[in-house]
Amino acid sequence: MRTDPSRLSPTDRRIASVLCRMASRGLAWGKRFSTRLLILLVDFAFLAYLFVMGSYVVTRIASGAGTYLSIPGGFVVVLAAAAAVAWGALGTSIGRKVAQFLSGKAAVTDAVRDPARGAAPRRTRWYRTLWGWSLVAGLLVTLAAATVITGVDFSRLVKSFPDAAKILRRLVHPDGSILGEVVQLTIITVFMGLMATLLAIPVAVILSFLGARNLTRGPIGRPIYIVVRALTSIVRSIEPIIWAIIFVIWVRPGPFPGMLALFVCSIADLTKLYSEQLESIDIGPTEAITAVGGRRLQVLLYGIVPQILNPCLSFTLYRCDINVRMGTVIGMVGGGGIGMLLMQYVRVNEWEEVSMCLVAITLVVWSIDTLSARLRARLA
Repeated sequence: MRTDPSRLSPTDRRIASVLCRMASRGLAWGKRFSTRLLILLVDFAFLAYLFVMGSYVVTRIASGAGTYLSIPGGFVVVLAAAAAVAWGALGTSIGRKVAQFLSGKAAVTDAVRDPARGAAPRRTRWYRTLWGWSLVAGLLVTLAAATVITGVDFSRLVKSFPDAAKILRRLVHPDGSILGEVVQLTIITVFMGLMATLLAIPVAVILSFLGARNLTRGPIGRPIYIVVRALTSIVRSIEPIIWAIIFVIWVRPGPFPGMLALFVCSIADLTKLYSEQLESIDIGPTEAITAVGGRRLQVLLYGIVPQILNPCLSFTLYRCDINVRMGTVIGMVGGGGIGMLLMQYVRVNEWEEVSMCLVAITLVVWSIDTLSARLRARLA
């Protein structure tokens, strides 16, 4: 039951006004506190990253054995925290730029008044700011650390070139005696990708409606949306070759476990693509159909499907293209198809036979890629 403000006594109105001001100030204080905490945490993480990775690069270059923490970890935490506090107080730091970007106020940042144009503000170039040079330093440290960690040494290419040249000379002479077997296994690989895509489509369509934010509302729809999106993210984070290994152990080597691996990955990818397309639909046609008495099925058929049909077909063709290409890879771990034959010849150094397999794979992938690109262009 709502109370009419005009019936309140002057004392009650003053108390209500004070409470409203206190709540407003509390919300403003909480927002400022969370923003400053975010700035501090981002600056601390960035500076700690610079200290740790910089220490690894320096010790690796100096002694040949990299150490991520050349000083005790407690000192790194204290130094990074103190530097983050000082950095945030002195000027625009990385954390402040991140907070401004998240709040949508990045365009106003670093604005200074231009005397030549009166009071009109102009933005300061990034290379004239402390955060800009800090970002460059972070990128340089990352590049140096990646170079050291991955052991980049282009001289090895030159030293090992004679051995590689022998293999290359054998690869340019494909062995045509295995052409029949290669064609047969290549056809299996193509049908593995096709079957995985066709089986994944209906499952992905159903899950996409459950994983679209604008179609799953309320106390029941929102948890379903979260679960579907979480499951698709988990599945997509695992590479198809890992799924192939799991299914090979489960149902023994052959085309079937390879198809299952592609099927699982296709469901996750297509669900994500379909649901994102559903989230971007124009709500106007659906509201118009509902306003004239249309049922849910009519809204789906005439308001939603026409908007998503062509993009979803394009996504499906692209996924089929990916499945055929991935079929050659998962075959190397027992997933069937041309990949298994290719791996067998690689293990025994039969490079003429390997060349024949590579020719077949190249022709099939190129043909399917060209056909898929043309079909997607027609549907766009």
